[in-house]
Amino acid sequence: MGTVKLHAVVKEDLDTEIEDFREFFKGEIHLDEKKDFYGPHQRVGGMSDLMTFKMMGAYRKIKEQGNMKGEGWVMGGVLVVGPGDQGLLYEHIEAKVAQRCDIDQVMEAVNKISQ
Repeated sequence: MGTVKLHAVVKEDLDTEIEDFREFFKGEIHLDEKKDFYGPHQRVGGMSDLMTFKMMGAYRKIKEQGNMKGEGWVMGGVLVVGPGDQGLLYEHIEAKVAQRCDIDQVMEAVNKISQ
């Protein structure tokens, strides 16, 4: 496998959020304040998404205070896009708050990228 470029799209930059994120993400970070990348129909979560047993259990395990600034309800996703005609190789769109993608499927898509 060759070099794969990572990009993150974020919707806001409060205080030093983007710079702080660089500690964990080494790729390019794009600020999309208009939320154009999020599509014509933004998916947003609500309090009911947080009141599940799974989320309450996860909340109890949090060791770091974390960042509680900003709006926080717009859901995101993961795309793996190959060069040229390869196009979209993997897509995960959050349907529920904190729904994670399958990392094995992500890596399978990444391994398909032709250089």
